[in-house]
Amino acid sequence: MENSEVQKFNIKNLLSTKSAAAIIASTVAIVGVGALGVSSSVADSNKIVLGVRFENQPIGGLDKVTAEKFFANIAAKRVHELKFRYEGEEFVITPEEINLTAQIDKATQDAFSFGRGGSTIGNFNDQIRCLLNGRSVQLAAQYDSTLLDEKLNEIAAKVNRDPVNAVIELSSDGAIQKFPGVIGKKLNTQEIAENLKAPLTTLNLPSGAIDLVPEDIQPFITTEDIAEIDSVLGSFSTYYYPGDRGDNIWLAANAISNKIVKPSWTFSFNDTVGERTWDAGYKVAGVIINGRPAEDYGGGVCQVSSTLYNAVLLAGLTPTERTPHFYQSTYVAPGRDATVADGYLDFKFRNDFPHNVYLIAEAYGSTLSVYVLGTKSDLGGADIAIEREGSDMKPSIYRVWYNGGEVIKSEFLHTDVYELPKPRQDNV
Repeated sequence: MENSEVQKFNIKNLLSTKSAAAIIASTVAIVGVGALGVSSSVADSNKIVLGVRFENQPIGGLDKVTAEKFFANIAAKRVHELKFRYEGEEFVITPEEINLTAQIDKATQDAFSFGRGGSTIGNFNDQIRCLLNGRSVQLAAQYDSTLLDEKLNEIAAKVNRDPVNAVIELSSDGAIQKFPGVIGKKLNTQEIAENLKAPLTTLNLPSGAIDLVPEDIQPFITTEDIAEIDSVLGSFSTYYYPGDRGDNIWLAANAISNKIVKPSWTFSFNDTVGERTWDAGYKVAGVIINGRPAEDYGGGVCQVSSTLYNAVLLAGLTPTERTPHFYQSTYVAPGRDATVADGYLDFKFRNDFPHNVYLIAEAYGSTLSVYVLGTKSDLGGADIAIEREGSDMKPSIYRVWYNGGEVIKSEFLHTDVYELPKPRQDNV
């Protein structure tokens, strides 16, 4: 009964094999119960069944101790440090730093699992298949991905470089000096960690150094952005007294300086300067609230927006949002001020020229100056003047374009109506 069952089992499972299968099937038919006895004996022994391989190396017949030594020797050769290279500098991550360990016990157990753990017939069938087709065992590894991320971030901190904007400066004689931008570098540590996952878990670590290729980070203002800027299109200066108000003017002037406005872009004073708060470094100084003199953080910033407004007008740019003060300012002529207030009143202008313009603002001593730099040809050879009609309390402002003393164009800008200052209220 048992002999016929074995024959039936093997004929069913080995019919599709070639000549070797036929020979084994015949042998099984002859050996019968004895073959099953051998199968049971092998399954209960401390040997790996024949046909088991590790990367084409036969390991069948090895006992557990020998198998563990075999896998340990393989691991000793393959578990090594990771090396990275960038611009002549080398960075190393050791196996201990990321807890990289070979799973020797698992590989040994996997090798011993073939032809074991099932019924006598099942074990015998597995052994025959293993002998015919072979079975492969992998030596895997494990590591701490969090530790790897930390080590890669340490390397990135040495490789990464912030981009540097291209800058224009004006020398003491008014000459334009350009300084090129610097491309930044940023290492994609997540991508590197993902690419290392397979080599680390399969112990196929690269033998040589891995060349790091950080991404290029372009500066906001590139060398090309300032390439065609060749002149000061317009400038304007106002004066102030040093002190808390002067410190506020200095902060706001720095905020708008070294900024580029590309064609069709609109520049917002409030968005660029930010809120005038204590946290931002602004001090309490004189302001106008509801038509009355008062004190608040950022007092004096309106002088910066007003000085910018005049430089923008003289440079031929297009104001898109501007509001006069409640009453006349002391630092600009009537009709030429531009007040601002956090989240309420803004000064904006648009660049309608075909080329970029660049802002420089300087506040030194008691002088605030704003320069609008651009491409001279955008003005078409014209000179610009700001002219006024009407009284100080109700001035009408015009921008007049001249060419050789001849008026090319006259633009009406606005008519302002000023009030007299209201009495000061200290509790306002």
